[in-house]
Amino acid sequence: MSSATATATATATQTDLSLYSLPNKPALRSAFVGKRLNELRTPALVVDRKVFRNNCDKVTRKAKNRGMKFRAHVKTHKTTEGTRLQVQAAGGVKATICSTMVEVWKIIEEGLVDEGLVDDILYSMPIGGDKIPDIDAAQQRVGDKAIVRVMVDHPAQIGLLDKFNEQSGRTLGWGVFVKVDGGGRRAGVPPTSDQMKDLIKAIVASKHVDIFGFYSHFGQSYASDSLSKGSDYFAGEVECVSAAARVARELGASGSSWVFSAGATPTAHAAVSESEGELNAQIQGLDGVLELHAGCYCMCDLQQHATTLIPTSSLALTVLTRVVSLYPHRGQGPASAQGSAQGEAMCDAGALAFSKDTGPYPGFGRVIAPAGMRDAGWEVGRISQEHGTLVKRKLQLEGEEENSNRRWGDTESEGGANEAAAAHLEIGQMLRIVPQHACLACANFPWIYVIDGDGEGDRDEGGAEAGATELEQQVVDVWVPWKGW
Repeated sequence: MSSATATATATATQTDLSLYSLPNKPALRSAFVGKRLNELRTPALVVDRKVFRNNCDKVTRKAKNRGMKFRAHVKTHKTTEGTRLQVQAAGGVKATICSTMVEVWKIIEEGLVDEGLVDDILYSMPIGGDKIPDIDAAQQRVGDKAIVRVMVDHPAQIGLLDKFNEQSGRTLGWGVFVKVDGGGRRAGVPPTSDQMKDLIKAIVASKHVDIFGFYSHFGQSYASDSLSKGSDYFAGEVECVSAAARVARELGASGSSWVFSAGATPTAHAAVSESEGELNAQIQGLDGVLELHAGCYCMCDLQQHATTLIPTSSLALTVLTRVVSLYPHRGQGPASAQGSAQGEAMCDAGALAFSKDTGPYPGFGRVIAPAGMRDAGWEVGRISQEHGTLVKRKLQLEGEEENSNRRWGDTESEGGANEAAAAHLEIGQMLRIVPQHACLACANFPWIYVIDGDGEGDRDEGGAEAGATELEQQVVDVWVPWKGW
């Protein structure tokens, strides 16, 4: 069956939010605010609120300064507090992206729409028919205070939206994002393909669906290892959505000012870092409004650091763990490809803390605190469900020494200094480890401990004391992620 003639059926589904039981935030604050990190049970997830806020402000401010709109994806942390920091950054942005219906509803129920902080919510999964009534219910809840948008990438989805309006009596039309595949082969269809043409034709023929904009996500941009490559990927995203728009114009689609939404965190960092001249060259002739979107930019992780587009100081998220055993005899023979003469150790954080995602850097996470363990080159080299095996890196990634953004602090030439630092690894030692992928690490924990890294804030608010070490900082808040779908 061709995409042009494919049909779809769906049964409406909706889960009452009250059925999702989340931890009690007031109880968590009562139990943990004011405690030091080294007093917490491990594994635990820690976010530096100051770094998180600075990350949001930096990207949002630079996007605005370059004439771009910004849309904040909330799926990395899925929290009320984190979303507030995103949408209030740099004077405020009111457009958001959600990956789940729970995220959509929580943005609404937590007051972000009623307070005027959010007026545009995009449910970013290509719309399946079962969720259309739920989207409509969310729209009815916000009324004219906000629009709840959907994403489409198949003609059958247009039929489902039309059918819903005709059967339910909904009079409000659907201003949709058309999802464009720029080569990553996730959601979306290629911009000039027959599938895209079939989709546009279905929209043109629809009585209830219009194009709001075109949306592309270059997940392949995570392979960037320089600003130049990141900029090339961003240029590819812009061309991708532009090409789809040209096809739409040729097929008679209406719209006076479409939104061209491009971005992944690496390309977002590149877009706000390149020169104004380079950006203008990329968007020259764009028939609409350029919007930048990103999600992981607020936290960042090893995958982001490996692109060289962020410094270590932008890493807001760490997994807190303790060493539970030492294996000094390991790593001295051919059986251990990742081990070293310093042996190995075990920590109490595994796949259900870090996830099993990997990246350009080897391993599943790198020790960032205490500094001596970071400089010694310890990382999570192997992983099981509830524990990780700590090993020492033998060699740096190619180019790491030359690029200060990619340098982690370890150098093979340190020799004796590394050995001395490694000798201090002890059972019971607490470590803070940066995971490969912040989004999946966040999804693994029931709540997130929040610190202010520089000690700002007073004791009444739980602020860290001046001079506190990396493992003695105080918890200033606890965020509870929105779980469920």
